[in-house]
Parts: sequence; structure tokens; C-alpha cells
Amino acid sequence: MEKQLLKKLLVYEFYINNKHKVLEEYFVNELRPLWDTIKKAHEKYKTDLTPEWVNQLYKTYNPVASSAATINIANLLDDIGHEDTPPDKLASDILSELFKKEKARQVADIAIGVINGEKNIKELVDFVDTFDKVDFINQDNFEEVEFDLDNILEFTSTKNLFPFRLSSMNERIIGAGRQHFVVLFARPEAGKTAFSVYQAAGYLQQGLKVAYFANEESAKRVYLRLLCSALEKTEADIRTSIKESKKEFKDKYAHNLVMIDGIGMGIEQVEDWVIKNKPDVVFIDQLDKLSVSGSFNRGDERLGRLYTLAREIAKRNDCLVYGVTQCSAEGEGKSKLDYSMMAGSKTDKAAEADLIIGIGKKAQMNEEEMIRTFSIPKNKINGWHGFFGAYLNKWTVTYEE
Repeated sequence: MEKQLLKKLLVYEFYINNKHKVLEEYFVNELRPLWDTIKKAHEKYKTDLTPEWVNQLYKTYNPVASSAATINIANLLDDIGHEDTPPDKLASDILSELFKKEKARQVADIAIGVINGEKNIKELVDFVDTFDKVDFINQDNFEEVEFDLDNILEFTSTKNLFPFRLSSMNERIIGAGRQHFVVLFARPEAGKTAFSVYQAAGYLQQGLKVAYFANEESAKRVYLRLLCSALEKTEADIRTSIKESKKEFKDKYAHNLVMIDGIGMGIEQVEDWVIKNKPDVVFIDQLDKLSVSGSFNRGDERLGRLYTLAREIAKRNDCLVYGVTQCSAEGEGKSKLDYSMMAGSKTDKAAEADLIIGIGKKAQMNEEEMIRTFSIPKNKINGWHGFFGAYLNKWTVTYEE
């Protein structure tokens, strides 16, 4: 990894943006003079470097270096030239973590010296006081937005939204797009997964790349329901036309769909996958069941953190994210739902969402009655709030209006 980072640091822009996070302690043996050479060259020439240039500069900066050392440096630079480098964000994050760990190690060394009576507490305090607080902030978490009206108007244009498959929803909300976080909630058996796979199939029909994390219902079962919805066929139809259905789905949609059995996954793992694979749309069914790093005194604090990270996945990775969750018992038998009825958190979940969709159904004895009422209690996309109904065809996993 040290060689990959050195190759990344040959790029002047990356060096300038990250040099405050690079400590010489990262590089041992022959790698340290290489880093010294790269640093001196960037500060003097302010341009991208090549391994060949660094090799010549090393000889210039170290005129009394032995022949063996010079050969070792040349061989190392040859190795570095053939290394694959991580993306900018990943490399920057790695440097941030290395910086924090190295500073923590130095603090620990001084603290142990204090415990052993070899150092005094003032040395520890003085060392900590040398830290620049900004060094411990992930610089990639914020970005200054310059005045560029064309760019602002382009980014906020409704033409960049992905239309909903359900026409009655699309007429009211226009669509949802990149960097939006949508929360979908309903009581058990009301159709959370049905609407999710229906909408996922709609995005596939638009040619978008879709990732679906399933951690409640079997991922293979969810895949079959999505296949039914995309092809608008019943399971029985598919079983009687396996060859034709397989070809149609493979030709049209399979290359843009990734179905992931997410049982036991954490929200951090989801983002790692999203960073590497760059989907347009992500469904997390169900979001509340993901684990999240940290210590929390109450369940609502954990959920608040989880939903904050889900929203950040959408923003940082320029994708649309759907988080699926349960409605509390307060919504049982009700067709119209409010976001305060979401299970586990009445405020923190709702605060993070750009759009909240509730799916309600009246208490009924006849389970064949598949009318569903869609509630829109929060909408930062275009501000529309209200209710409308649709009929769920559970056999084809589609909606009729």
C-alpha cells in the first residue's frame, strides 16, 4: 500500500490536497528518502512527477548515496511505476486513517512514558496542543460551491430526475434523482418489498444500474418478484416459459441489476460496495436491519445515525437511495399514514429524508382486496403532499390505476 500511495502522491494536485495528512513515519527504509525527494520536488517544481524524474532528483539530492542505495531506489521506482493506484477519494481516506493512527500511536508512546515516570504530563499536553484540529477532519466531507449559475440550474433541473414507474405518483412528484434519499414505510404485508421491486424494475426499464440489498425476505425470492414485475408476468407464466423469460430478462435488464443478500451487513459495507460499483439507484430492504458502527444509549440514536449515513451515501456517491422500513402499530388498518408512524424513531428518520412514501391499507378480512393508499407526508423534491390510491396486482407485482 505504501508504494501505491507514493505513486498517487506523484500527482501534484493530489499531493497539494493531501500533504497535511502525510507523515514520514508511513514510509520505512528506502521509501522514506523517496518521499523526501517527492516532497522537495513538488514544492519546487509544482507539477506532476514521473518515477524517472524522481530517480534523477534523488541522485541530485543525495550525491553521496552509495551505489547499492541508488540501485535500490531505481528498483523501487520501477516497482512503483507498475503499481495500480486507488481512486482519489479512497487514497485520501486511507491517508486520513493513517494520520489518525500515527498521531494516536505517538500520544500513546508519550502517555506510557508518563506512566513509567520517564516523561511528565506537560509533554503530553504540549504534544496534543500541536495538533491542528483540521488535520482530524475528513476534508472530503465538505466542498465549497462556487457561483456557477449554469451549473446550479443544470444540477437542480427536473430533467435530471428519474421518473417513477407509477404514473399517478409521477404526475404529482415528477421523480427522484441523484443525491436524493427516499424512505419507504408500511405495515407488514402492506407491500413495501412489492413497491420496491416494482420501482426497481421501472428504473431498469429506464436503463439505469440498480443495486438491491435484501436482508429480510430471501434475496432469491425478491429477485423472482422483480423479474415478474419487469416482465409483467406471473410466476406461473415464467415457469411455463422459462427459456423465453430468461432470454428477455437477460437481454434487457440483467446486466444492470445486482441483487445482494444483505443479511448481517453493515451500512459501512453498503457504502464500500457503492463506491466500488457506482450504481445509479440503491434499494436497502430493510434499512433498519443494517448494523452501524458506534455506541448508542438508545435505539432511536442508532437509527438516527443509520439514516444519516444512508443519506450521505446518496450525496457522496451521486446516486438515488431508497431506505425501506416498518410502520409502527399506530398505522395498523389505516390507509393514510404520517411519518411520525415510522417504527423506532418519530423524528430522526424523517429528518434525513428528501421524500417519504407511506403505503397504507384498511383493515379488511378479504386479503384479495389489494387497494393501496400512498401517502406523501414529506417532499423536498417539489413540495407536493397528499394521498392517492392504486391497485396492487400481487401476481405480476405491478400496480394498476
